[in-house]
Amino acid sequence: MPLNRVVYTVSDINKYIKAIINNDQNLRYISVKGEISNLKYGANGHVYFSLKDKESIISVCLFSTYASKLNFKPENGDEVIVLASVDVYPARGSYQLIAVALEQAGRGDILYELEQLKKQLAAEGLFDVSRKKKINLYPNAIGVITAPNSAAIKDIIFNLKRRYPIADIYFFPSQVQGDNAPKELLQAFLTAQKYPLDTIIIGRGGGASEDLSAFNDEKLVRAIADSKIPVIAAVGHEIDSTLVDYVADKRASTPTGAAELATIDRREIELHFQDAIDSMKESLKEYVEDRKEEISTIKEKLRDILKERVNLLKQKISLRSEQLHSLSPKNILSRGYSITLDESGKAITDACTQKIGNKIKTIYANGETISTIEEAKGE
Repeated sequence: MPLNRVVYTVSDINKYIKAIINNDQNLRYISVKGEISNLKYGANGHVYFSLKDKESIISVCLFSTYASKLNFKPENGDEVIVLASVDVYPARGSYQLIAVALEQAGRGDILYELEQLKKQLAAEGLFDVSRKKKINLYPNAIGVITAPNSAAIKDIIFNLKRRYPIADIYFFPSQVQGDNAPKELLQAFLTAQKYPLDTIIIGRGGGASEDLSAFNDEKLVRAIADSKIPVIAAVGHEIDSTLVDYVADKRASTPTGAAELATIDRREIELHFQDAIDSMKESLKEYVEDRKEEISTIKEKLRDILKERVNLLKQKISLRSEQLHSLSPKNILSRGYSITLDESGKAITDACTQKIGNKIKTIYANGETISTIEEAKGE
């Protein structure tokens, strides 16, 4: 009898392991020391080799972008310090180091100090998820810190205006590499804190690890940690990580990605409003239909009430008509009575008012007679 279980593919497993490793910050931007072996140069400029010590070995890939920055030519047997992130190659189910810098052993003091600073800041809690601030996706104003006239500022402004054109954009220019970059970045960031901003984007385009060193400045990292305004870091590409990336509230791999993290797309707002309008229309339609039914019910009730009132009035009119009919002179005459009128047409109610010889008219139910008074007697 087959077991009731979930069956995964090999690709599922490899992709799952890759996701775990890529999301582990402890495996990013780490320094690894070892000896080069199995060195190969690819036609595309990439460098592939193994890094080994007395007990273990691991594969390393140094892409051409970073290989071209080396100030020495690596050779088998060289003892080096590699700045790299651990990654998984899903097609083979193997893990490797994706290197961004390579230095000969004995010249890795800068990398060592950076790693020590990273550990210190992490121990202080500056990178903790619990202290990350939420990004307001409906901002009134966004501050941008990057180099003037750069591709990064153009990309950020273009995408912010495309996605959320009603937000004000404050630009705080700064060098992003070179000796003065750390000081200028810090000053620009402290200046931005004085403005009524919802979000600050700080970053630059990609580059070699040494080009991104300004974003590892301890003072800048601590200022971002103390920021009252949420910060989005957009430093380099996905393979690069700086201390600013770790301390920021959100991290984007590109300036365009930072603009997407900073705002909601206006098309989403338009769809939301359209859904709201459609919902209101449907609710209004249902409301009108309900009121129509209520009005129809009221009309029926009013019709019944009016019908009842009319019938009651008819009965009253009929009763009054019978009463009037019973009191009418004609009805009285039909019961054997008559009316006598004098010559002027007035009814005679007193015999003493008449004289002998006066002509009188007597009206009966079925006719009348003309008489002459021959004698008049009163009581």
